[in-house]
Amino acid sequence: MPDDLTEFGHRPYHGNRSLWGGVVNVDDFLRRGLGYGWHLDRASFDQWLRDAAVLHGTRLLSPARLQAVAPRPGGGWNLRLIYAGRTVEHTARFVVDASGRHAALAARLGVHRRRCDEMLAIATLVPMCEAGLGTLSLVEATADGWWYAASLPSGMVLVSLMTDHDIARSQKLIRSEVFYKAWATTQELATLVPPPASLPVPSVFPAHTLFSERAAGRGWLSIGDALLALDPLTSSGITGALEDACAATETIRAWLGSVREADRIAAAISYARRADGTLRRYLKERSRLYAAEDRWTDRPFWKRRTPEPPAEAAETSFYQAPTGKF
Repeated sequence: MPDDLTEFGHRPYHGNRSLWGGVVNVDDFLRRGLGYGWHLDRASFDQWLRDAAVLHGTRLLSPARLQAVAPRPGGGWNLRLIYAGRTVEHTARFVVDASGRHAALAARLGVHRRRCDEMLAIATLVPMCEAGLGTLSLVEATADGWWYAASLPSGMVLVSLMTDHDIARSQKLIRSEVFYKAWATTQELATLVPPPASLPVPSVFPAHTLFSERAAGRGWLSIGDALLALDPLTSSGITGALEDACAATETIRAWLGSVREADRIAAAISYARRADGTLRRYLKERSRLYAAEDRWTDRPFWKRRTPEPPAEAAETSFYQAPTGKF
């Protein structure tokens, strides 16, 4: 991957501004010697990854939908897909569930998915302001959730409110006039990105923590949001997904390249244990971040997130899931 992504239409990302725990803080990546990150044009970035895969020999069927999957008697899988309006049959020695929160493969294999909360994102796009955020992102805590804003390569600013489903419903936050009124009452956000005069209808997206009880099995594994969908506050999304992809690659290589069954099983269990460690570290970090905001500990949104993650989730181990053996 090239160091400079501006030629691909992406925007430099130099740090974070936050109002959390009653304190305004600016985390400048350059001052910490970390270099800078990127606010990506996700459609362009995802297409670049697909093109790179095809360039290296991948056969791409897109868009396609998994309709059915069944194990083959001698190992591997029979797959039935819907592609270009027709049904196509394929076989595979190993399958990877990278289907996002839907976890299309894992669901068909009977793997249980567990939710830790009911958070959603209510989001809209507005034109970039003259002063505005610049190359920083913004996070601002409020009584019923937290706001996020970032400038996108398109010249628009993404503004979203993270709150729980029942709070959004009871306060009617999905209604344009209510959403923009809540935006106008913020401190940092309303100053840096004032609500627009016109009121486009905001969109709603899932943002809850969600994980699979099994990370891998005989001839398959899950990756990305299909394995563990993270709270956006932890900022672990794309970086974590790319790291997971490297671990998944080693697991697949070991499974396909090993002669002994015990070695293949060991590779799958090692991947699952790594996923289990990732989940545990994430839950601790999530609790730590939310505990740092102590102004509204009696409000439902904050009360649900501190001081500890749900015991049921914290005690779950991917590789000791109740769904059975490899």
